[in-house]
Amino acid sequence: MSSLLVANGILFSAGAMIDGDAVGIRDGRIVATGTRREVRTILGTVDDEVDARGGLVTPGFVDAHIHLGGGAVDALRCDLAGADSLAEIDRRVRAFAAGSTASWIVGGGWDPTLFPHGGPTAAHLDELVPDRPALFLDADHHGAWVNSAALRAAGIDADTPDPFDGRIERSTDGTPSGALREGAMQLVSPLVPPSATADVARALRTIARDVVAAGITGWQEAALGLYAGYPDFSDAYRELSTTGNLVGRATGAIWVPRDLTADTIDAFVADCVERARANTTAGFPTRTAKLMLDGIIETRTAHVCTPYPDGSHGLAYFEPAVVQKLVPALNAAGISVHVHALADAAVRDALDGFAAVPADVRAGVRNHIAHLELVTPSDVPRFAELGVTANCQPYWACRNDLVRDVTLPLLGKERADSLYPFADLRAAGATLAMGSDWPVSTYDPWLGIHVAVTRRPPGEPDAEPLGAAQALPLGVALDAYTRGSADLLGLGSGTLTPGASADLAIADRDPFTGPADGIHETRNAATIVGGELFGG
Repeated sequence: MSSLLVANGILFSAGAMIDGDAVGIRDGRIVATGTRREVRTILGTVDDEVDARGGLVTPGFVDAHIHLGGGAVDALRCDLAGADSLAEIDRRVRAFAAGSTASWIVGGGWDPTLFPHGGPTAAHLDELVPDRPALFLDADHHGAWVNSAALRAAGIDADTPDPFDGRIERSTDGTPSGALREGAMQLVSPLVPPSATADVARALRTIARDVVAAGITGWQEAALGLYAGYPDFSDAYRELSTTGNLVGRATGAIWVPRDLTADTIDAFVADCVERARANTTAGFPTRTAKLMLDGIIETRTAHVCTPYPDGSHGLAYFEPAVVQKLVPALNAAGISVHVHALADAAVRDALDGFAAVPADVRAGVRNHIAHLELVTPSDVPRFAELGVTANCQPYWACRNDLVRDVTLPLLGKERADSLYPFADLRAAGATLAMGSDWPVSTYDPWLGIHVAVTRRPPGEPDAEPLGAAQALPLGVALDAYTRGSADLLGLGSGTLTPGASADLAIADRDPFTGPADGIHETRNAATIVGGELFGG
């Protein structure tokens, strides 16, 4: 039997401070909280002790929507994340291509605001990679930049129609420009040679350790399936789980293919159940399916009720009738449904799908909708009515460059106060969970919590907040990122309750005592997963 004492901390659990300054852990579980003397007496022998140095001690953060697998594959490719100029993008692509003998040059993470108004072009990428096909996903992973060799390899030309779930951007003469949106990426990405499972597993193991170091003790891999040139990460997770090399608690969501029809739902559900069983048996619990209903506002692919300036309503990837048949079938099979819905029309389609499930069946699963940038006010109360968790990505809920320059001009600046309606959802009784959508944005939970509380970008205290009325109290945001997400994913209780799994995050300060504009300065000092200490 092993024991660990965490002392000299400020304790937060289940939305409130709790009495005491210490947590006692034995054999991977919390046995007591209270004063250091009280907890030490209960523990008896103390094998190890951690001094929290007055920092906030919380349940471990649980990221309810993250793409660690995607980040692992990106690490094996040409990484454009963080490039702050077009010249830097060009430098990285040239250098990677010069050092690679691969038949395709693949990468991603580029910032779309760095390109001219028309977006990236094949001609530009031809100059950087002239000798073989190249494909680079954008930072949101909703669009791709390809060169002429990739277009030729896929047989895409002026006569190629747009797929039902995507768009081929075109020059004025109708020829493909080199930018592919949403499902149009699938015209090219299946041609990309796959990464070896062993390589993905090694990269995933490294990234998981980095995520745990940030205080995240559990997460949901948000898409397990073949899409946009990525493999099904289940293979890598199973390899790490069976060998005991995965740090942290992971669960996954099985991708619902876009070509699903009403006639193929039963076969997909049966396959989903079997894949979930195989993953869970291997130590990678998989209880959820991922249903992506629309794209993103910035490319006019999010499905909106009020049209964009060009008169379009975005893209709906599944007919409502299919959603209303698929969701009940998955729930009846014991599979929860995790929906990607950015805009109000997609959110409504998702809620209508959940409404088609009998109440007693809904009660046995954990359905949720992620992103929720735009929700029609009349739909807000339906989350609580249908038992649907609001899976929020709070880091986006501020007036960053993309929101100011692209999002609000497309939606209308008068709608700024209604975006990401976290406070309205909470007031209407919805359960909140939180996640990052990394690598689209940072996985550091304190940065996301900062935005949830201030509605301002970290480090910009004088910025105009994005819908100040939708801000959350610090305790509410922290509870959503710990207990809310843990309960949603079935990864422990997300509390410091005796008997709970000993998954803790120890911050370097108590952010409740400082100004809200300084929350982003909080750093994770140590993490405990199942009683095992990382850092500190």
